[in-house]
Parts: sequence; C-alpha cells; structure tokens
Amino acid sequence: MDKTRKIRRYAALSAAFVFAFSNASLCTFNVVSASDDPLSYEIEYTEKRSYHDYYSEYSSQKPASAEVIVKAEDHLKAENGDFTKKAFTDAAGVTKDALVWNSAEGTLSYKVEIPETAVYCMDLSYAPVGNAASTELSVSVDGEVPFDAASRITLNRVWVNEKEITVNSSGNQIRPAQVQQSRWCETSLNDPDGLYNAPLLFYLTKGTHEITFEASRAYIALEYIKFYGRKQIPSYKETKPSADEINGTVSALIRIEGEDAAFKSDSTLYPTSDNASYLASPADPGHLVYNTIGDNNWQKAFQTITWEIPAGGIKSDGWYRLGIKARQRYMRGFNSARRIYIDGTVPCSEFENVRFRYDNDWQNVIPQTDGGEDIYVYLTAGNTHTITMEAVPGDIGEPMRRLEPVVGELNEYYRRILMITGPSPDKYTDYNVDRVIPEITGDFKNISGRLKEIKKSIENLTGFTGSEAAGIERMYVILDKCTEKPARIPMYLSQLKDNIAAISSWIRDYRDQPLEIDYIEIASADAEFSPVKENFFSSLAFGAKAFFASFDQDYSLVSGSEKKDALDVWVSLGRDQALAVKELVESEFTPVYDIPVNISIVQGGVVEAALAGKGPDVALFLGGEFPVNLAARGLLERLDEKDGFEDAKQNFQEEAMTQYTYDGGVYGMPLSQSFPVMFYRKDILTEAGITTLPETWDDLVEMMPALQRNNLHAGLVLPSSNISASTEPGHTFALLMLQNGLGYYNDDMSSTTFDSVSAVQSFEKWTDLYTDYRFEQVYDPFSRFRDGTYPIVIQNYTFCNQLKSAAPELNGLWGFTLVPGTELPDGTVSHAANSAGSGAVVFTKTKNKDDAWQFLKWFTSTDVQSEYGTLVEGLLGTMGRYDTANTEALSNLSWTPSELKILEAQRSELKEIPVIPASYAVTRNIMTAFRETVNSHRNPRDTIMWYNRDINTEIKRKLKDLAE
Repeated sequence: MDKTRKIRRYAALSAAFVFAFSNASLCTFNVVSASDDPLSYEIEYTEKRSYHDYYSEYSSQKPASAEVIVKAEDHLKAENGDFTKKAFTDAAGVTKDALVWNSAEGTLSYKVEIPETAVYCMDLSYAPVGNAASTELSVSVDGEVPFDAASRITLNRVWVNEKEITVNSSGNQIRPAQVQQSRWCETSLNDPDGLYNAPLLFYLTKGTHEITFEASRAYIALEYIKFYGRKQIPSYKETKPSADEINGTVSALIRIEGEDAAFKSDSTLYPTSDNASYLASPADPGHLVYNTIGDNNWQKAFQTITWEIPAGGIKSDGWYRLGIKARQRYMRGFNSARRIYIDGTVPCSEFENVRFRYDNDWQNVIPQTDGGEDIYVYLTAGNTHTITMEAVPGDIGEPMRRLEPVVGELNEYYRRILMITGPSPDKYTDYNVDRVIPEITGDFKNISGRLKEIKKSIENLTGFTGSEAAGIERMYVILDKCTEKPARIPMYLSQLKDNIAAISSWIRDYRDQPLEIDYIEIASADAEFSPVKENFFSSLAFGAKAFFASFDQDYSLVSGSEKKDALDVWVSLGRDQALAVKELVESEFTPVYDIPVNISIVQGGVVEAALAGKGPDVALFLGGEFPVNLAARGLLERLDEKDGFEDAKQNFQEEAMTQYTYDGGVYGMPLSQSFPVMFYRKDILTEAGITTLPETWDDLVEMMPALQRNNLHAGLVLPSSNISASTEPGHTFALLMLQNGLGYYNDDMSSTTFDSVSAVQSFEKWTDLYTDYRFEQVYDPFSRFRDGTYPIVIQNYTFCNQLKSAAPELNGLWGFTLVPGTELPDGTVSHAANSAGSGAVVFTKTKNKDDAWQFLKWFTSTDVQSEYGTLVEGLLGTMGRYDTANTEALSNLSWTPSELKILEAQRSELKEIPVIPASYAVTRNIMTAFRETVNSHRNPRDTIMWYNRDINTEIKRKLKDLAE
C-alpha cells in the first residue's frame, strides 16, 4: 500500500470514528484479523459481551437438576497440539484414564448432550503436567465465546516447598523454592476478575452442543468435564451435631503451622516471616525465621492454600472446631474472605464466606454462625485430613460488580468528551457537548444515582463513612454538577479523568483479599485456643533481645563457607534472587566441582570496593557502564582468552558480548538482557478503526493524525533527566541509527559517527517526532496504556509482566510486536534495536581464577539459567520473571509460543552499542542536543554537529587519561 493510500485510509477511519461516537451512545466494533501469525501486523480483536451483562440476563434462570459428565478421552476434535490418551499417574500415585494435553497451544472440542434448558456450572478434573506458570484456556459454546471472562479462564496448578526450611551458617532460616507437583484436582471455572463468589454460569438449551477449549497455555492431563447445576450448601443449623456428640469428643488441641502448608495454588504463596513480635509462632528475636504464610501475596481470588493433618494427628473420632490465627492489615474497614474446605468439601454454608476483619494485630478467628455459635466439623482418627482455604470476593464482591460497569461507562464518556474538547479545553469555548452527545445528561444522572446506591452499600459493609467511599462520592458530585450545568462539562474533564482513575485503582486494590496465617488450631469443645493478645513485658523483652542481636548479624551474607579458598560472590540484586543463587550453588555447583562459595548481597558499592582493593572474586548482575570502566582500569579478568569461552559464547545472541568488550577483549558474561518491543491496545485501536499496526516509523507517523484527531497518542522511549552512561534500550535515536546500518563510533572507538549525513538525518527524524507530531517527553507508560489514551507504547518486553500482574482487567485486550522499523533500499524492513542488561565478571585480585571462571561458565549455562529463572519466578511470581540473556533459557521460561516467537524475532535483530570509558559524555550530550532542538527550537543539524565536537573532545581526553 503506497503512502498516499495509507494517509487517506487513516484520515477516513479517523473521521468515521469521530462521527460514530458523536451519534451513538454505545458503539461496538468487531474486527477480526484473518491472520494467525503472531508477527502479523493485522490486529486480532473481537469485542465480547461482559460477564456482568450475561449474568444479569441468565442468573435468574433455573439451575440444572442433572449432571452431565464427559470423559476427556471422548473428544470430537483435538487439533494443533500434543494430545495423548493414556493412564496418567500423579505425584501421589493416583492413576486415572486421561487425555494428556502436553503442549502450550491447541484446540479440544466435545459434543455434549444437554438434558434440559438451564444454567450450568462447569468443572474440570485435571492434573498439571510439566512446569508451566499457569493453564490458560478459552471456552466457547457452539463456536462462540459466550462472555469475556470465558476467554481467559485460568486453572490453578499445584506448588509445594522444594524441601524443608533450612538454616544457614548465620542461624537465619532459608526459604525453600516453590516447585510444581502433578496432583489430580477438580475445580470449577471461576471468574478470572474475582468479582463473583460462585462459579461461572453457562446458559445451555436442551440438545446437542459443541464445547471447545482453546489454550494459550495448557500442559494438563484432563480426566473429565462435568456440567451441573449449583446447589445450595446446607447451613450449619441443618447439619449441626447434638450437644452430647460435641461434648463427647476426647479433649484435644492440635496446631498446624501456616508455613508448613502442604499445597499452594500459586508460586508466590511461599513461607513469609514476622520477626516483629514474640507472638509469631515460632519467634526468634535474633534471626530471620519464616513463621507465617500469605499476607499480601495471598490476595487474588481463588488462590488456595492447603494444610494436612497427618494420619494419627486426630487421636479419636469426634467433632472439632477451628481456630485460625490470622492478620488482615491492608483493607481498612473491610473483611477479607475465605472459603474453607475440609477434605475437599465445604461442610456448611457458613464456610463459604469466613470473614477476617481488618486489624494490625493478630486475631484468632473461629468460624461461627451469624448467631455467634462456634461451628464444629467431624474428623476421623487414623486418617489424613486436609484443610483448604480459598480466597473469595466475599461481601465486597457485590458492590464491586455494580461499580465496574459504571467505571466502563464513565471511561467511554470521558473518551467521547475528549474527542470533542481535546485534553485541555478552552474555558472560553462553548463545545456544546450536551448537543453533540444529547444523552449525556440523562446518563450522568443515572450513573450518579447508581454511585450513590453503591456508596451506601459500601458504608453498610464498613459500618462507617470515610475514605473507603470518598472517591465514589467525589465522582457523583461532579456528575451532578455536569447534569445541572451541561455547558460546564468540558471544565470538569480533568476531574472526571482523575476520579475515574481513583475509582479504578480502588476497585483494583479492594477486590484483593489479603490474609496472613500464623497457624491453625483444631480443638475439641473443652480445649482453649492459644492466646493472641500481646503482653507488654513479654513484648518489651523480645524487642530488647532483637536490638542487641542486631549488632551481631551480617544480614548481607546469604551463605558462607569456613574454607579459606572459598570464592566470594557478590550478588547485586535482592535477597530472593540471592537465595535462588545460593540454592543452586549448594545443590548443583559445590557438590559437583568441589569449589566452596560465599554469597553476599550487595546493593551498589561494587566499583568502590574494587577500586579500594576490597572487592569480591566474582560479581553477578553488574550492569551499565561499570564492567567496561573496571576493565579499563585493569581490575577485571579477560574472559575471551579462557578455555571454553567460545563454547560458552554460543549461549547468547551474537552481539550480547558487545557491552562487556573493551579494547578487543571480553571482560564479562551476559546474565540479563532486556530489549524493546511495541505494545498495543487491540480494543482502543479497533475502536479507532485502525486494524493494521505500524510496521515502520513512516507508518507510525502516518497513523498519528488518525490517533490525534481522537486525542489518542503513542509513547516512545526517552531517557529521564538521570541519564545513564549506557544507552537506554529502545532509545529512539539509537533505533533509527541502528536500523540505517550505523553505529555510534568509528572502528577504533576514537570518535563518533554523528557527523555523517545518515546520522544527522536520523537525529532530525527523531526530533521531528517531538516538534511536528507532539510526542510527549515525559509520561507514565503504564497509566497511559492502561487507560487507553496511549494505545501504542514502546517499552522493554518485561513491561508485559507488569501488565499481567497489575492490570489483569486488560487480559486479552493488548499484545506486542516488533518495534517500528526502517525500510531499506532492497525493500526489506530493519527492526534493529539495542538492549541493556547485567553480567558476571571476575576480578583480577582473585587467587582462584580457574575456579571463578568455572563458576561463570556454570552459572551462565542453559540448564542453570533456566532453573534460576524458574526459581525466581516461583518466589516472586510473574512480576519477577527473569529477562535472561541465555537464548535457550528464555524459551524454557513461562512464555506462550506466540509471545516467544515475537521475542525471538526481535532478539535476532539486536544490534548493540559499545560502552566506552567516555560513554557518559555521549549519552548526556545527545540528550542535551535533543532538548535544545525540541524545547529551544534550535536547528537540529547545527545542534548535533556542535555537541558532537564536545563528545569527541571528551573521548580523546578520556583515552589520553587512561593511557597515562
């Protein structure tokens, strides 16, 4: 498509979009690409019905009275995946006939005979297979996804402590890594947004239906699919034992420590610690002790933790009550809710929603009836019993369900007003918003009334008025003002935006259900639960011991060896990452190579310590310009002369060594590597009539009028005022230079290439984006991308981990692809980009150079990098997913096949910018030239040429200083 046609297409689409939104209250765009290629620039998106609307329509229908069970083996179709019928045995030795779906992708279909028209829930019996982060499915009925939530079903996997909690040489406990275990599970398909306590409802008419599961991450052994009508669980009053049965139970008090949980549904549900109080069990004032579980990690709906009462733990059959020592210190004014299962079954309706009130102190929660009567459950002697607690939305779910569609409507009206007024309305201009959108005043009045009702229900939950509903109140006050004086609607635009953001943030925060568990006690009627109230004198004594113990503890030492020839390894990351390194070293390196290692956590100061002669033997995750600056001063070992270097080099992208190379030698091995990709909002772009992503910078420029007419924009990477000496990945000037086949420096690194014609043209093109097309220099990519005002942003690929963790409501609405490229004379498009990362170095001071090199080869190997990435993600969750530089290890982490294909394609086009001792002058002067051109309207050619002279002068001065 030629440029003229593209410009006309974007302009026409833009005009059509503005017209559509000016003449309709709600518009629906259904744009579906015919391409299945993840590198295609066609946008694949279909707007789906919300589950809120679906539930409102069908929840009043009668629930099914019969069950329908379909064996997984009896499928109609199994396509595009690895499917095997076999008897599958889980880790507990339980064998079942199953269909093993041993691939990330694929489609599985069944013919299901439904006996009556009704609403059904759907259960799956499955066992996780392999080591995927999660199982993600889309469910369609007769070829259509019935509602949005059905397109992003997540099935829990089973995680366990890899081993018992151990103690290091300093007396501090070491948290075990979380590893997956294959266990048979039966679970309902639940709301992925965490707003409904009950399983998802599917309205099915009598007759034959085709049910299809499509996976983006599968890896499960599937036994059966069950369709059933959800029945009311009987109350405790209906199943209550007699007083004689309760009092006849033999006296007993059994404690299960929270950190000793048997199974967890998420890798982030690892043991946690409370060392601030003697009440935590167990407590140690002088050492780190992992004595609790959950807290802010256990907050997402339908996350579960299961504890086991071992066989023999219950000495006699009888009726027992539960006492849960817990703390909920995040949701002020609200309860955190848990559904409790005993041996896999909810014993009574009261266990469907056990409330844990807000309190900064520990509390003992005993499940009770509404009348305050303790609830007893029957447990048999000699058997293993399980207690499972599942996070559920609880009482807050109902107002949240009503509030979320309101926010959606407000967001849509905000965008419609924005298209009329722009982001900064002129107070002297009459925009006639109420004439262009005639229904706006009536809808605002309706929304205001709904917000007032929601605020009232929230206050009924909390029992008082306050900040919990203040954002809702501010919003309906503004809506009332807009209704009273519609001409002033543009003047309230910024307040509308701010309050929509505030309510959205409140929904995100308060839909979570955090809870920390210290221990669970099982007690007979005559036994007293352990006290949880703090004693002043005991607390004072504990604090005094902790104070004096702090003088003897080395909190930076993760593991130590008493051998004099031990390698000193410094890790420039957090404790969790250092613990993962320690686990691997102690289990796989030292036993095999017989090389002792001391591992310490160091946040900064590595360079200063090395210059003072007090540095380590090996430093891990040292990034930026530091490796080259240390090498230039003769403080690092040259690695490319070591035995096995060429083999080790094959683990990385071909230019990954560039940032660790100085004067022809390689002084570091890459560990992490982050590079840019282009993220895009499918829903916003298709609403704007844009169905094709920009493949080149010219395409992006041609798209800008269509975006800007709708007051949308795109975001680029631009360094902040704190400019690093190494070039930031995704830096637009660097991308333009590299895509045109240019580097920053000449062959001997003695001067820059910025005085070449192509470099000047690249600089002009870069600055034109900000002068002619008004790209913003400073913006918050997460907030802008989340609210849809920036439907295209260029960011490091790890940005997707933030989106998955912190913006779950956008699941399915975004994607990413290669950065915009430059069309070359031969017709191909270059998507070249630079990266940044951190590496491992060996210091010249080490006496054990061979041992240190052996350690580097081992740690950068594919197997170890894969295992390290898995351990870190197991500890930190998706946000902690490792951006490994090892090419094969990246494919072993929890990326979907389509995501991995894009990452590998972008990685294959990386062209690195060398780091030189004078890099600080290069990056700072480039940005100074940029700001003078854009902000002071200087001539771009003259400006870059002027600052290029300063850059070259500093390079020569630095080289001279190092040569002396």
